[in-house]
Amino acid sequence: MLLIALAIAPGLAISIFIFYHDVYNREPAVNLIMSFVWGMLAILPAAFIEFNTIDDNNTSIPQIIFSTYLLIALAEELSKFLVLRYYAFTRSSFDEPLDGIVYSVMVSMGFATMENVGYVFESQNGLMVALSRMFTTVPAHATFAIIMGYFVGKAKFEVAHRSWLLFLGVFWATFIHGTYDLFLFLNESYLIHAYVPELLLTIGAIISLYVALRLSLKLIRLHRLTSQKLFESEPVFTIRHATDEDITLIRELSLQVWPQTYAAILSKEQIDYMLDMMYSEASLHKQLQDDHQFVIVYNAGVPVGFASYSQPEPTVFKLHKIYVVPGQQGKGTGRFIIEKIISEIREEGARTLLLNVNRNNVARHFYEKLGFSVIGEEDIDIGNGFFMNDYIMEKQFD
Repeated sequence: MLLIALAIAPGLAISIFIFYHDVYNREPAVNLIMSFVWGMLAILPAAFIEFNTIDDNNTSIPQIIFSTYLLIALAEELSKFLVLRYYAFTRSSFDEPLDGIVYSVMVSMGFATMENVGYVFESQNGLMVALSRMFTTVPAHATFAIIMGYFVGKAKFEVAHRSWLLFLGVFWATFIHGTYDLFLFLNESYLIHAYVPELLLTIGAIISLYVALRLSLKLIRLHRLTSQKLFESEPVFTIRHATDEDITLIRELSLQVWPQTYAAILSKEQIDYMLDMMYSEASLHKQLQDDHQFVIVYNAGVPVGFASYSQPEPTVFKLHKIYVVPGQQGKGTGRFIIEKIISEIREEGARTLLLNVNRNNVARHFYEKLGFSVIGEEDIDIGNGFFMNDYIMEKQFD
């Protein structure tokens, strides 16, 4: 029991440490637990690669370098990345850059815990192995995860550079992991062992871990500062016009907002149908071609909402869409977007701004506070037996 406790304790302790550093917008416990569990399972492909490709009898320096960086570090970090990318990254709760670090650490601690259990019970001196790994290997896995998670967190919201940022996350985690392991494994080379003391190699591993730890703490502080600005400070809004390159971002924002906004109003079938009809990549591309102006609003540099409008008549504009992600509602984001749009269209000669709102949507009261009034109703057949049952609202300018 003691060995099991010692093998499991460091991974759980680091997970709790990261959880309590996510003070501004904590993730659902079930998502964190599942990330940990998937991380435990992620050890299987990495172990398969290592056991079937590493030649323990070849201890040449080139082979050690190849093994540590590619067969061990890359295999392990890529296994963890796949869980992070295809489970955690897709959660609607992944709504701030710090979440990349939080989920990455949870995945990595699941991985490290399983690895720890294996090493402790395979060793003839399990107690010493458990104690040494508690202060070296498990914290090392956490630093690799923080570095990867920092880039993955940025990739979530910088869609235009997503592929590059995801690559950097895997690359730097692999490089630092490989460098740490290299100092430990070089001692297996007879050539190195003959000229370099084992203590010196151990010191090299500790220094690489120290550098990674300092970098990790800095990256946590950077993303925590963004979280504080997003959820605790006064909003700092900016807005820009979208292009075709923003289609993926607009689609992802809509997937965060739509299900929650309309769950009590529309059936799931209608929500799915309308999302595909209006927010597929092809549909958004066509809307942009049809002179729909899309804008994206940011708070503290993180995209938190979007809107679109067009000009059907010389002095009449129509607001087609305006949505704000759940965690940023109630902060004046919607008002900011509408006021910015009104400011722009008035310079283009607008006298009236129209919009449609579902007759059961409480957003009607928000629009009324901004000076819109109901001027009619319409029921729009959108196909597949579904209708949009809307109020028509307008705001006139002096």
